[in-house]
Amino acid sequence: MAHHEEEQKLKLDKKMIADVMKDVDICMMTTVSTDGRLHNRPMSNNKDVEWDGKTWFFAYADSSQVQEIERNPNVNLGYSRPDKIIFVSLTGSGAIVRDDLQKKKHWHKELKMWFPNGPEDDKVVLICVDAQYVYYWSKKGDGGLEL
Repeated sequence: MAHHEEEQKLKLDKKMIADVMKDVDICMMTTVSTDGRLHNRPMSNNKDVEWDGKTWFFAYADSSQVQEIERNPNVNLGYSRPDKIIFVSLTGSGAIVRDDLQKKKHWHKELKMWFPNGPEDDKVVLICVDAQYVYYWSKKGDGGLEL
């Protein structure tokens, strides 16, 4: 989307961003690989509608995203709703969480398709992305939110 001076700057808040994110089933997660290149992959957004600045994802402990976040916590999450002309880019810091109570808290039954042994599986971890900055584009305007 080209940036024009007449584009309207929107005043954003966490609730508005959360409402957009909960409607996007899959987002794109970018991490920094061992050779310094950006590595991007689709991740289930887990329908975590109570977004408070932290976004939670399930992953296998030996996956590239987990290994990369353990080495370099810089993460970007990209959300898009082309049908509504809404795009969100979230920059934050990732952390790996192995706590079974947290895993059970964020679990929902649709995840069984990818993680058949459930949240208690030691091979399954949570990635918690703590947002620092969100940028938002839409047909109504664009804007950023420092968190």
